[in-house]
Amino acid sequence: MTGTIKSLDVGSATGVITAEDGLIVGFCPSAVLQYDVPTLAIGQVVSFELEGGRCPKALNVCVQRPPHGEKAQEKRLEITRLRYLGFEHNGNTRGYLFERLSPGSEKRTFTVDADLTLFAKHHIRMQEGPALCLRALAAELDVVEAAAWGSSQCSLTDREMLAHLASLPAPRARHGFKRAPNSPGVTPHVL
Repeated sequence: MTGTIKSLDVGSATGVITAEDGLIVGFCPSAVLQYDVPTLAIGQVVSFELEGGRCPKALNVCVQRPPHGEKAQEKRLEITRLRYLGFEHNGNTRGYLFERLSPGSEKRTFTVDADLTLFAKHHIRMQEGPALCLRALAAELDVVEAAAWGSSQCSLTDREMLAHLASLPAPRARHGFKRAPNSPGVTPHVL
């Protein structure tokens, strides 16, 4: 099936899809193909499968991209061949490890180094590290030919952190409860 992302919580990668036939289904991050998680946005066209049951959910959510020529298709193929392996920790630096699987060629490992103080400085959760690194590797693909990656190591910088923050939606206004003066009950007020 295909549909459009109607709403999305970028922090948790959960959202709602409106299918072409009008069916509205939710999805969680485990239902989205890993390399598509960082690129999710409201209004995107996605393909998905339905999980049966009383409350159907979307499975195998995949972002549909319009064709932009052979170069874009090559880049897409390279990104889909990247697999997150984990990380190595050395002092105040975390090295996120990725492996590229290409048919007919050797596996190649890439490391994206991240200074942990950047996460604290920009108030970014450590769990967002793999997605940030995948974006950095995708940006590397923009700079060099997809077939000849220049280096197997790159680093997250302030620029990638700020770009990530700029891609997040504005925070919603919080609603709280405040006790009204001389009142035994609680009255809702917007803070």
